[in-house]
Amino acid sequence: MNRAMKPLAYYAYSSMRQGNQIEVPIPYTIMGFDMPVFLSFEDIYEFINLQEISANCILVYMRYLEELCRINGQAAKFVFVSPSLISPVRTDTEDAGRRERADNLLSFLRDAPKERLYLVPHNRGRHWVFGVIDPWEDLVLYFDTLREKKRDDFTELMNMALTDWKITTGEGIRRRRDYKTNSRTVPALSKREVLNVVILF
Repeated sequence: MNRAMKPLAYYAYSSMRQGNQIEVPIPYTIMGFDMPVFLSFEDIYEFINLQEISANCILVYMRYLEELCRINGQAAKFVFVSPSLISPVRTDTEDAGRRERADNLLSFLRDAPKERLYLVPHNRGRHWVFGVIDPWEDLVLYFDTLREKKRDDFTELMNMALTDWKITTGEGIRRRRDYKTNSRTVPALSKREVLNVVILF
């Protein structure tokens, strides 16, 4: 176990097994409204044992990244989108509520200024992937540690949200949407700051 995780593991096993939880405030910039997230023993156990982590753990990490961006003067360049708003609750249905999830994403994109990137964690069924959206360039960067080619729900979700964004705003580049899967393509955006956030993820 990583040495930095040992105090967390000690606290989890000594105090949280009795039902105690860790409360973390999540700001409106991530969820669209202020709300607390409560980490349970199960959340911590999965994290320290390198198992599939919950959306709550992702939210807490996004909270950390947003604060880091704010400290470094980069908060205006990124928008963090909550995974609970766009990841399917169930993956055994044909569209898994995709229309509603696309509308949730569109609510973040609707007033998108230029030079701002949207960071989107997405769970496609026991595996987390990560997207970076630039609506004005009609560009989606896709990061998958397993390098799997199947990304049907993610692709359809992005297509629906970005197409609706272009219709609603009348803006954006009218060309075939570009999905890039290699992190080495990021510097081509001339927005090198995104590398720091992607590497942290």
